[in-house]
Amino acid sequence: MSAAIVTPLIPDPVAAPIERPEYRAYEKLQTLDGVKLRPGVWHHGNKQDKETGDPVPFDEWLCGPLNVDAITRSEGQDSDYGKLLRFRNQDGKWLTWAMPNELLAGRPDAILAVLLSMGLDVDYKRRNQVCQYIANQHPKHRVIAATSTGWHTPELFIMPRRHIGTGDAIFQSETANGDDYRSVGTLERWQSTIAAWCEGNPLMILGVCTALAGPLLFHVKRQGGGFHYRGDSSIGKSTAMYAANSVWGHGEDFKRTWRATGNGLEGVAAQRNDTLLSLDEIGEANPREIGAVVYSIANGSGKTRASRTGAARAAKRWRVMALSNGEESLSQMIAKGGGRACAGQEVRLLDIPARRTHGIFDNLHGMVGGRELSDAVKLASHTDYGHAGPEFVRLLVESGEAAKLTDWLAAMADQFPNTSGQEGRAAERFALVALAGELAVKYGLLPLPKGHIGAAMIELFVLWRAGRGEGPGEDRQILKSIADFIARHGDTRFSGANDSHGEARDRAGYWEDAPTGRLFLFNRPGLEEAAKGYDLGRVVLALDSVGAIAKREAGKHQHKKCLPDGSKPRLYWIDPTKLEPET
Repeated sequence: MSAAIVTPLIPDPVAAPIERPEYRAYEKLQTLDGVKLRPGVWHHGNKQDKETGDPVPFDEWLCGPLNVDAITRSEGQDSDYGKLLRFRNQDGKWLTWAMPNELLAGRPDAILAVLLSMGLDVDYKRRNQVCQYIANQHPKHRVIAATSTGWHTPELFIMPRRHIGTGDAIFQSETANGDDYRSVGTLERWQSTIAAWCEGNPLMILGVCTALAGPLLFHVKRQGGGFHYRGDSSIGKSTAMYAANSVWGHGEDFKRTWRATGNGLEGVAAQRNDTLLSLDEIGEANPREIGAVVYSIANGSGKTRASRTGAARAAKRWRVMALSNGEESLSQMIAKGGGRACAGQEVRLLDIPARRTHGIFDNLHGMVGGRELSDAVKLASHTDYGHAGPEFVRLLVESGEAAKLTDWLAAMADQFPNTSGQEGRAAERFALVALAGELAVKYGLLPLPKGHIGAAMIELFVLWRAGRGEGPGEDRQILKSIADFIARHGDTRFSGANDSHGEARDRAGYWEDAPTGRLFLFNRPGLEEAAKGYDLGRVVLALDSVGAIAKREAGKHQHKKCLPDGSKPRLYWIDPTKLEPET
């Protein structure tokens, strides 16, 4: 009988000699002095024997495998220092976190909270020593720390868990949450569903291409801004946002709500730098804060706050394209808080009517109705998402065309008819969205005909312009305020200018009949009250723009009126028929 073949066992790795006290991180099972050590971070130390006073070696396990692979810092090597951690969680998955060094200045809780939430196995009794281990590691490798997502250089785009382009940098944050930008499913299925369903549906195109336009802001040197889908409940406003969100992440989870503080929204905007800020249901916003929040989001700068020492902390900064929805407009929300929307706010968040042929849709793509297509979009945004945005950035970097974007934007904007500076700003916003969409078509990312997206954006711009009215927004608001004041108080706070017995409560002026109809002769306090919130000189400019000042003295905006009591006050003679009819 032949002898049995015996395969020798592979011995466990033997740990290198220890110079106690010392921390060691083992990725595999190790043997030290005949004792097996489980994978993880170990503290090899000495303790004094109580009787002899001799050092007695001990070995204590602190946590699962955790390595400090590099030192992170700013490109100028003068700030944002940190440590690049790489560790294996309880499911055997290797994860990374670029941890700011400033967390080491406080209690260990801030560091441990992140590591534990990501699944690192930690010995609870020795948890504080994990931070001591991290602080004691000094690797030679250096990596540039990017403290915001988006473009770090014209060739490098940073995301929480990946980067696109060329360059050695990593996203560094006090937290390690990259879930907002996670991806599931495939790009091909997203293209065959959500992208394909955009054809013939301008509101869907607006959402998806607004999401794609975020990365262009850096290259064309423009501030952010956005669009607000306004319409009745249950017509599909959220559906357009599901489609937009799916460009970068989960259709529903990527959005945030207006029901947040201004500080909270600043933090979200900074996390979405160079991508999309999606805010659901404007009716949940604080009416007293929303105007300032809109300015902040579009201008890309947070509040300046003091540090613990009293010095000014660096304000958060960002560039984002924003989408919002709700049954009310921005101006209605601001009015709820007792304010009046400024034209600058309305231009930064353009109000888009969301009622189309079938809810938000014009083309049902063979489905029974708008509800069925809406359900299909929502389902697709939950099963295939997070691919289109990163792929668009990758294709843009590879094309080498970024330097041409400014000229292309100007050419695209020339196709949008506009007559004022405010309309020009709005036109450029639509043009940026159109440019992003047409580039995506050119790169094969969106399966739509060439020129289709540009035509859809021109259609929506014309619709926005018609709903807004002609001329600067401030003029329309001033004229509306004066017209509303006359409608409310024309019979109580004015009396006939030639009536010696005329009385008026809290007099705002007088009225006088003329061939064209009744004129209202405002005194100065009355006109200031009627257009409250605007400088009187600005009010006069608005009245002049429509020829509403019916009578004036040379070089003045007022004209004297001889009253029955012999006084001759100078008054503003206003013809209400010249105020905008829609107001």
